[in-house]
Amino acid sequence: AMWPALLHSMALRLGYAHPLGTTSIHPRLFVGPCPAHHSVFARALRPPSHPVLPRSSQMRPDGFGARRSARATMCAQPADTPERKVDKISPRLITSRLTKAESLSAILDVYKRHGSSFNEINVATAWSRLGKARATGRERLDFFRTEEHTLLQLLQHTLRAIPRLDARGIANACYGMAKLRFAPASATMRLLGAEAIPRLSEFEAQGLANTVWAFATFGTPVPQLFEAIARESEQHIGSF
Repeated sequence: AMWPALLHSMALRLGYAHPLGTTSIHPRLFVGPCPAHHSVFARALRPPSHPVLPRSSQMRPDGFGARRSARATMCAQPADTPERKVDKISPRLITSRLTKAESLSAILDVYKRHGSSFNEINVATAWSRLGKARATGRERLDFFRTEEHTLLQLLQHTLRAIPRLDARGIANACYGMAKLRFAPASATMRLLGAEAIPRLSEFEAQGLANTVWAFATFGTPVPQLFEAIARESEQHIGSF
């Protein structure tokens, strides 16, 4: 009668029994069926050949007592890792938010949040709004330092959108880049100028004027563009 109590005491010391439950020797302690109590006691005294985790560490935190697999443990996401939300909205709503944003940071924040949903109209509007935003020279320099990476992303987005830009979009993008004076935009402006040359007949008088002003102000040399605009402007003399 004393053997069960003794076995329970030894198992409790080794961590193989619950204090309030019955004796439960860990199955890894046995190789085959136990023929007699003395062999159980001998094996209970023998330390295991490899460390065995307590049962509590193999329980799921949800309280159901199921063991977690190694794959589930490795693939589990930490609780403090925030989920990345994709904020996609319509291009028309993006244009509305760009128009309402006033500061440089507020305008660029719209691109940060909804850049994946930007179409060619949104890209041109973003540059136009950035150019019109009120900021001192010092504020612009600080803005360029802190937001250079995002501005370069917007430039890359603009390069992909150039084939889809209409005449107004080209004029607005060039005007905004020239007003903002973001130096890395020079190469993108040259490509916009090359795209504009064969399509100048689609430009309105205001678009032609804004494009000439943008390239002259930014100092981007596109001689063919000025010559082509000069010829096209003859058709709009009464509109200037």
